Amino acid sequence: MKILGYYSNTLNRYLLIIFFYILFYIMHADEIHVVARGDNLTRLATRYGVSVSEIREWNRLTSDQIRVGQRLIVRRNVRQNPIYHTVRAGDNLTTIARRHGVTIAQIRTWNELRSSTIHANQRLIVGFEGQVQEPARQRFHIVQSGETLSSISRRYDVTVVDLIEFNRLSGFTIFPGQRIWLEDGHEGSTPIPTPLPLAPRDTGAAIPATHTVRAGENLFRIALHYNLALDDLRAWNRLSGDHIRVGQVLHLRERRAAAGARPTQDTNRQRPPLAMGSLNAILPVSNVNVLSEFGLRGGRQHQGVDFGGVAGTPIFAVLPGVVALSEMQRGYGNLIIIQHDNYIMTVYAHNESNLVTEGQEVVQGQIIATMGRTGNATTTHVHFEFRVHGIARNPRELFRF
Repeated sequence: MKILGYYSNTLNRYLLIIFFYILFYIMHADEIHVVARGDNLTRLATRYGVSVSEIREWNRLTSDQIRVGQRLIVRRNVRQNPIYHTVRAGDNLTTIARRHGVTIAQIRTWNELRSSTIHANQRLIVGFEGQVQEPARQRFHIVQSGETLSSISRRYDVTVVDLIEFNRLSGFTIFPGQRIWLEDGHEGSTPIPTPLPLAPRDTGAAIPATHTVRAGENLFRIALHYNLALDDLRAWNRLSGDHIRVGQVLHLRERRAAAGARPTQDTNRQRPPLAMGSLNAILPVSNVNVLSEFGLRGGRQHQGVDFGGVAGTPIFAVLPGVVALSEMQRGYGNLIIIQHDNYIMTVYAHNESNLVTEGQEVVQGQIIATMGRTGNATTTHVHFEFRVHGIARNPRELFRF
């Protein structure tokens, strides 16, 4: 019996040791992600709260190319001592992330933050000892042929709205060789073209025969400047779309028809111009329920007004314009940006669904989206911004509510 008891105790000890080894392995095993269609390293890094450099290092990747079905280590479950940062007055997640060489998504994951709101003296985890650091963030990008603001935003994980503000952009037109800043604090780095004065209303002012396209202009703004119908401007220049180039000469009236051809009626049809102070903008929602105003909120600047409602509530274009962006953006969720005359842009964020596409011309009051809570949103609402020359202005300057 003593021998049986000895072997029984020995077996129990071995089983206990094996149990602790298994438990240790589970606690410290690497987390694996199987690559699905649409995945890329930036999205995986954001999802798992790590850096792109860490994923490259753990998987010995020599490039950012990954394939569907590939198994990637996306988190090392090795216990490390955390590195802390105590929030000071004036700090925000952007400046803290840049200072410590990590991403905002990592800080939010490590500290289980539900929003980007932080307060003075708050203690935040900003990394771990021995962690692979992301290389210093590039401060600006030189535009290459074929690039757009949207493609640049995805490349550097900076929202399009931030790029517009950092560079004080008046429109979405960018050109090869242009410097696009990836951080704030460079006001005046991108020259802002002088706006064309609007043609006087109902004065019968003569319209020149042609117009030479300048940097920052688009077909929609030129049509509004001369009070012309966009369809006429396309037809007179034999344009199949709205793409124009700097230096292109546009005809502002119907060209003389061949002998015997039937003339087109109403060749200089005009539409009322838009002008600051008399825009007659409408609200983006039918029922006003203001959840948050423009200005400081939790020690951080809130760049728009939040209108609350129920999921699926229609969202309207406040002014006529052209859709410059319609896609998912980090933080903003489903986002729409509409470009208007006079260097005005309006922004509609956290939408349940976007109902318009880039390049589409919209009329005032058109339903462009439905209200939701995509992106960093704790409740159903539309975040609305009003920007002039890329700078956020209080929407109460645009309309009363």
